[in-house]
Amino acid sequence: MLLRRHWLVFIFRFLPFFLFFILLLVFHVVGVRIIAFLGFDLGVNWFYLIESFLGLFLWLSLFVTWVNFYLDVWIVTDTRIVDINQISLFNRHVSELKHNKIQDVTSEVHGIIPTLFKYGDVYIQTAGNKQRFVFKQIPDPMSTRNMIMRLQKQAVMEEKREEGEILRGKA
Repeated sequence: MLLRRHWLVFIFRFLPFFLFFILLLVFHVVGVRIIAFLGFDLGVNWFYLIESFLGLFLWLSLFVTWVNFYLDVWIVTDTRIVDINQISLFNRHVSELKHNKIQDVTSEVHGIIPTLFKYGDVYIQTAGNKQRFVFKQIPDPMSTRNMIMRLQKQAVMEEKREEGEILRGKA
């Protein structure tokens, strides 16, 4: 199972860029009219240069936001959980957890919007080096929690079965 943040989280992160784009359009329309009214020929070139830099800044910021959103991934397999956290554009942290090391799994949904759109956080308490795995703002956290708990119980039962075989001398 591949998990990413809920799509609504990206929309909320995208909203400031959209507002900046609208502001840039207003800046363009108003600026061109003011420069044309005042008759500055040289001012038009400087205006377009500034506007181009602002547009480039907008696109680069939007790209970095998309990369951070898209590359934050949690992978749940039948044997382990992989947490891939994209911290910045060139900084990534990858952690791995086997199901038999899980001690507790908790899911939380806070607020009206997360409740309506069914997304929230899942916390996994471990016995390993990384004390807590956090799945942030994922869709349907309750079913994810239930699936992880089921996989954890299966892993513990398999580990006990293997220990029993070793003690009986069959391994």
